[in-house]
Amino acid sequence: MGRSRILVAAASIAFMAYGVRYAYGILMPEMMAALGINDEQAGLVYSSFLGAYIAASIAVGFLIDVRDLRRVVLYFLPLFALGTGAMGFASSLWEAALAFGVAGVGASIGWTPLVIWVQRAYSERRGTFLGILQIGCNLGFGTLGLILPRALPLIGWRGVWEALGLLSAIWLIPATAMARGSSAPERSDLSLSRYLREFGSGLGDRAFWIGGLSYLLASYAIMTPLSFSADYAKFLGSGPAGGGALFSIIGLVGIAGALGIPALSDRLGRATGIVINNSLMVVGLVGSALARSYMSLAAWTAVVGVSYGGVWVLYAALVRDIYRGDRAGGIMGAWTMLGGIGLLVAPPLGGWLADALGNYSATYLVAAAAGALSILMMLGIGAGPSITCRRRTAAAS
Repeated sequence: MGRSRILVAAASIAFMAYGVRYAYGILMPEMMAALGINDEQAGLVYSSFLGAYIAASIAVGFLIDVRDLRRVVLYFLPLFALGTGAMGFASSLWEAALAFGVAGVGASIGWTPLVIWVQRAYSERRGTFLGILQIGCNLGFGTLGLILPRALPLIGWRGVWEALGLLSAIWLIPATAMARGSSAPERSDLSLSRYLREFGSGLGDRAFWIGGLSYLLASYAIMTPLSFSADYAKFLGSGPAGGGALFSIIGLVGIAGALGIPALSDRLGRATGIVINNSLMVVGLVGSALARSYMSLAAWTAVVGVSYGGVWVLYAALVRDIYRGDRAGGIMGAWTMLGGIGLLVAPPLGGWLADALGNYSATYLVAAAAGALSILMMLGIGAGPSITCRRRTAAAS
């Protein structure tokens, strides 16, 4: 019962954290009209969320390695609820940026602590249960993507933000408070200062940079269809509904990917799972680049969707395979920063390529190249399940 409460709490937080992130894209047009801001300024608001999220994720990763993980999550959840709700009261660009930045700080507990907590609770089949956690992320933006367009005419964009903030407070905080167990740091004798010294000495580790850079490249690759699917669909002659359908395809097909490939990696090894997953990503991106009709794009987007379901989970499990539990949070936080660079670079670079060439083929082919490089780097880590034993044995000696 205790472990199931942890999984429910983690999936609930992931549902809201990722749902709110993508809700901004749905509510943005209404906010732009009301606040009198342009596309560039609207992008600044989202950048405030993502920048705060990335920066805070590093600190959160350190904290959960040396403090009680559940308490750290409970410290940050009120910030997430407050910032989300405050978006409904914004009357200017800077108020919206500040509110969403606060929400981004709070949302920093929406991945790194959750994947560590679930892996501590379900140490025997970590890939499988991380896949279940990923479903919470998929359902978050999938469900809110269906609900919010219908709620907008009823309560307006301000009412939607206020409702999301209230729901986060009354649902996530009690769910986390009731989830107990597997949250204590794995080394009770480790002070924060000593931890930071040990962590810093490990930054020269080859596996840290190979895995982290592979994560950056994979993040860039997967962010491309998340950024340009709707515009690409319009370029191929589809209406707004067609663009929205592509996001639903990614979310729904991603559930199969989240359940299948991470579970397979429990048997074949994490690096092998990443190679399989990212290979599907590359194939889907190349196919999308060559698409000449909306139906063809939709079919290749479904292939990309399978990889979307597995990519975040597999790298999270790989961290635990390579490193001792007492450093896994900090490493995951650092990899989140590297992955965030890929997420930040993909939209402007992909947009520049599309504007310069007048189509989306190069945008998707560059993303495919990034995905292929992520695979090559992963081959340098090793593909077998024995990686866990090798690294932990070396750490203990």
